[in-house]
Amino acid sequence: MSNEQNYKEHTIRITPHKEYCSEYSFVIISPRGEEIKHVSSGGVTLDNALEKAKQMIDFELELQEEQT
Repeated sequence: MSNEQNYKEHTIRITPHKEYCSEYSFVIISPRGEEIKHVSSGGVTLDNALEKAKQMIDFELELQEEQT
């Protein structure tokens, strides 16, 4: 069962997935519907994985802004 949330026009799909010390994985999908990141060890908690995904989106947006 996955949990989807939107953040800055991106979709974050979080799924329970045990890997190492992590309990969740996540996928970040661009506004165009393209999968841009898949993190198999996304976080210990759902909130932790969501926060990490948001940080990655913010970082990507900052990079895009610098390149323009």
